[in-house]
Amino acid sequence: MKNFKILFFLIIFLNFFSYTYSQTIAYANLDKIIKTSDVGVKITNYFAKKNEEIIKDIKKKEKNIRDKEQSLVSQKNILQEEEYSKKVVLIRKEIEEFNISNKQRSIQLNKEREKVTNSFLIEINKVLRDYAEKNKIDIIISSNQMLIGKSSLDLTNEILKNVNSKIRNFKIK
Repeated sequence: MKNFKILFFLIIFLNFFSYTYSQTIAYANLDKIIKTSDVGVKITNYFAKKNEEIIKDIKKKEKNIRDKEQSLVSQKNILQEEEYSKKVVLIRKEIEEFNISNKQRSIQLNKEREKVTNSFLIEINKVLRDYAEKNKIDIIISSNQMLIGKSSLDLTNEILKNVNSKIRNFKIK
């Protein structure tokens, strides 16, 4: 009888620990979700278009400055030395302002892209949380953070479908 009690408590004790320490773990490719989801593609296209506009504007201004520079070089022998050096200083100043403006525009675009991406990640995180709760998953790991895993644990496509269905009215800006 004593052995039976010990065996009984041992079985209950082992079952208790096996249930408390079992966790459901899965993984998903977050980069793929961000880049291929409907909203992610919209964000990518929006910033690609904005970047193209900036580049087009930069090339236009750069051509304008080069034309001024070439015009000044062609007038070098015609202008007095003092007037020529004043115009050179003005063009150099315009080039500096142009470079500073380009740098600021680039920084501003990157900040805007980061802000939009972070708010999109917050929305994705909500979808992940809901998915994990509904499917009783304890941990979802980004596939970038792991070396190898069973393909049956990959939830990328399922989460991508959820993201596309739940995040429709995402506003950029």
